[in-house]
Amino acid sequence: MPQRVNAQEADWIRRRRKVIATVAKEQRPPSYRCRWLSAYRAPMGDASPPAEDWAGYLRRMTRRPGWSVARLAREAGINKSTIFGWIKGDGVTVASVKAIAKALGDDEAHALAAAGGAKHGDALDADVRIILRRLASPDASEAERATIRATLKYLADLADQAERGEGRAAS
Repeated sequence: MPQRVNAQEADWIRRRRKVIATVAKEQRPPSYRCRWLSAYRAPMGDASPPAEDWAGYLRRMTRRPGWSVARLAREAGINKSTIFGWIKGDGVTVASVKAIAKALGDDEAHALAAAGGAKHGDALDADVRIILRRLASPDASEAERATIRATLKYLADLADQAERGEGRAAS
């Protein structure tokens, strides 16, 4: 047989249900201050030098306050097991690196350098910087860009042949 509830208890239960129904996380006043919310308001960028490798970069970025592998996977739209694979040393694509950088709010070049294994402070040769600047220039015609790309491809093929020992004998 159900236990009878007196009027005072019934009134308390009704008021309690109403309180639970009306208090929600989204309805907190703007002046509400919670000490652990500051971690979520911190800038997402990371000003430290790039990590030695992609796995170190991911570990460092997911150890920041408010971040985890699960949150990174959710915000980047990448499976959590894929990220754990990268931390273990699996290969990564450029598109995935860009998605991770965007989710973290970090600079894409910083993330790509970590994924590519470039060390902080590695400088490009001055000639290579000039070529890259010309390729990115809006003043360069499409024909000029095609010529630069074809020349670079030709030089890369020559270097590959030389490494394999297929180079022509000097005349």
